[in-house]
Amino acid sequence: MVSDESQTWNRSMGGVGVALPSNSRLSTLNPASYAYIDSLSFILDAGMTAGFGRVSQSGSGKNVRNVSLDYVTAGFRLRKGLGMTVGFRPYTVVGYNFVKNDDEKFRDEISSALIESYTQYDGSGGLNRAFAGIGWSPFSRLSVGAEISILWGSYAHEVKQYTASNSSVSSSFNSLYLMHGASITSYMVGFGAQYAFRVSPTDFLSVGAACSVGHNLGGTAYLYRGMEGSSSSSVNTPNDSVVGGIDIPWTAKGGVAWHHKNNLIVSADFAYQGWGSCLFPTITTGNKYVASSETYRDSYGVRLGTEYIPDPRELHKFFKRMRYRAGFSYTSSSIRVNGINCPAELTASIGVGIPIINRINSRSVVNVGLQYVGRPAGNNGLVKENYLMVNVGLNFNERWFMKFKIQ
Repeated sequence: MVSDESQTWNRSMGGVGVALPSNSRLSTLNPASYAYIDSLSFILDAGMTAGFGRVSQSGSGKNVRNVSLDYVTAGFRLRKGLGMTVGFRPYTVVGYNFVKNDDEKFRDEISSALIESYTQYDGSGGLNRAFAGIGWSPFSRLSVGAEISILWGSYAHEVKQYTASNSSVSSSFNSLYLMHGASITSYMVGFGAQYAFRVSPTDFLSVGAACSVGHNLGGTAYLYRGMEGSSSSSVNTPNDSVVGGIDIPWTAKGGVAWHHKNNLIVSADFAYQGWGSCLFPTITTGNKYVASSETYRDSYGVRLGTEYIPDPRELHKFFKRMRYRAGFSYTSSSIRVNGINCPAELTASIGVGIPIINRINSRSVVNVGLQYVGRPAGNNGLVKENYLMVNVGLNFNERWFMKFKIQ
């Protein structure tokens, strides 16, 4: 699963941000936004998520929970009209563990014990992403940007089939074992642009666009298959491999934001990802390990969000500086299972930005958000997922580069 690129503050706004500038906070959805980083500030933003949910299929289900570090980013201005941001975040996350009770059952001819077959599925790993981006404003109200990322990591998908006699794992049979995975080191490149124009004395619009280049990640994926518990075979030596069989997609995003009196923002984004032509190592029905594009399809997403601040110029009254946020998003799935499109993802979110007000700091904000994420399976027999996500982030913004004059 590809990780959400948004941060804590704009996750509460449905994940919008392509048209939003980075001024008092960083907007990493568009590198062009970095051109607007305050010349006196150093901005550090970090966030994490606690997720609680339920996964169900065909009447049975399981409760799940996890805690993850979402991102760490830092932004600063290099010179007038030129800003830079560096950061780290997961790019993909693989994490699942479940057991399926197979349909076939039989009885032992000697003991008459009921023998059942189970299949266990495990997935782990993922790719990490470290990035650096620059935004430049060559003209008033226009900015352009570029970003380069280093991708690295590994993943593994395991399938283990075993038998049980009277609900106890039987040692009379060897377990069938299959695992395929890869270790990857590669890169990713993205570009963006933003433009703002005033429509009235109290209102202005900003528009933005961003894209990233799809390409092959290189590397070699390996397949291991064998019988656990058998002395005549081993699962430590790969049985098959695929060279250069993993792609990342090209992406295109666009957004528009309406800004009213510096205290109200209403924004909308649209994104498209070209997964349909991407390769990924797959085990075919003929038991062959090949690079195939049948696992994926192109996907798109729509995001809507808003933020309201009663009075952003008030420096000392706590509730006047609170930021109230809400949003909604719809994203079609890029994954196909046995020729069936996986369910789309629906999210609804709310959140607040809690200002830090003291003698030392009046610009930093603690962001807290609550997200509902649902993937309804419908009648296709796939997995149904429902999650409640609690997002917490710190946006540290302090005037490190201010020059003080000694009288």
